[in-house]
Amino acid sequence: MGSRIRLAVLGFGRFGRVHAARARAHPAFEVACVVDPDAQARADAQAQGFEAIASLDALPQCVQAAAVVTPADTHAELAVALMHRGIDVLVEKPLAESEQGIDAMLDAVRQTGRRLFTGHIERFNQSLTDLPWDRAPGRLVFQRQSRLQGTARSVVLDLMVHDLDLASYLLQGEGDGSFQILDARTQGDGLQVQVRMGDTRVDFHARHGADASLASMGWGDDTSAWSELALSRPPGLNQSDALTRQYTAFHHMLQGQDSPLADAQAGAIAARRALAIVAAL
Repeated sequence: MGSRIRLAVLGFGRFGRVHAARARAHPAFEVACVVDPDAQARADAQAQGFEAIASLDALPQCVQAAAVVTPADTHAELAVALMHRGIDVLVEKPLAESEQGIDAMLDAVRQTGRRLFTGHIERFNQSLTDLPWDRAPGRLVFQRQSRLQGTARSVVLDLMVHDLDLASYLLQGEGDGSFQILDARTQGDGLQVQVRMGDTRVDFHARHGADASLASMGWGDDTSAWSELALSRPPGLNQSDALTRQYTAFHHMLQGQDSPLADAQAGAIAARRALAIVAAL
């Protein structure tokens, strides 16, 4: 696979630790450092064998790429700073949590010529290795729930945004230029949203604070039977996990190859749609 890409992982929280571990185990990457302003997080990273620094001011010059796995309200500032340092960036979803942040990130891509990608990991779900239909269905229904607690805003920006991107990806961009919110409301302790993407009506059901984390997708129309697919199955015995496959795709993109990894524009579309839903609630 050639020389490994030297990667910085920004954030060593719950998911940042997973990113760092997967990147370290990946043959295409070398984790040059972990960046976290929290002293305990840095101590935890060092205990796991990572070099840990407090800020980008101490970033080693050898770093070629970075994964931003920090709170969403810091994504824009950190990604912009990294791109202006000549570093290609993978940002966890959502790309940003404000229109201003999204615009700043896209501006930095144009100004610096660096590459920016969004970690929409469901594109690498082992249940979706092939497109599950021959033609776009008339209706799609996503169900997603998490054990974590949160607000209505975080339900949309943290959970529903997975499926906002996945719907566009599976519909092969048919709905990219056409997105209409039909209904958005609270439903018990979760949210129910209906939209139209191209010719497909898409229903999203999402909630935090559930007994178990689950996700599924259903589809069909007037001329075909209803089908359902579990999206929360663990990988099979000989399958790599979705995050590892996402890092493989990141490496491919950095090498100029094609992959399903969500680029900056796709991340911006999903984030803007999530923000529009939040505003509609």
